[in-house]
Amino acid sequence: MKKLITLLLIALSSVSFAVSVSSSNTSNTNAIIAQKAIDSGVTFQSNQTQYQLILGGRAILKSDNSLAAQSASSSSSTVWSSQNGPYRVSIGTSGSRSNSSLSSSGVSFNQIAYNPESGNVAIINGEIIVKLKANVSAESIASIYEIILTNSFERIDTATYRVNNWQDIFTIAQQLNENTGVEFAELDVIEHFAQPN
Repeated sequence: MKKLITLLLIALSSVSFAVSVSSSNTSNTNAIIAQKAIDSGVTFQSNQTQYQLILGGRAILKSDNSLAAQSASSSSSTVWSSQNGPYRVSIGTSGSRSNSSLSSSGVSFNQIAYNPESGNVAIINGEIIVKLKANVSAESIASIYEIILTNSFERIDTATYRVNNWQDIFTIAQQLNENTGVEFAELDVIEHFAQPN
């Protein structure tokens, strides 16, 4: 009987140790993500939620099987990686330089952001959603900022835009918010993906 109780105690302590190691790894992961977000110094609002850009963060579609995309997700070039919907998300060891080398290799990727309230990582899809004031045309805004109009919903005075490769999406969104013809401009992000049944 004593042997049975001893074995049970050993088994329980092993399980509790495994849980604490797992929790510790999660805490370390969250700390890395939060620190990289703080390091970027870039915060923005989307859908009434505050986000922080993750420095060196990128989301690459899982379907991109190019050698450059695969090496970007390798453990030697990342400090953190995970899966988020159809994306492989990671933070490069060289910060923003990691993403510059991806761009020069022709790898298509999205930047990622951190939601400090939920602790989740979100994908910045590359579009700016703009609510226009009455009688302001989506085309005129595109012309002023030299951005690409992707959709215009005239009945609700709303438009979506993409920036050119040489433009900074955060700077353009801030400039749009300062325009008197714009009610608000915010980056479009995806934080939650539908889970397969």
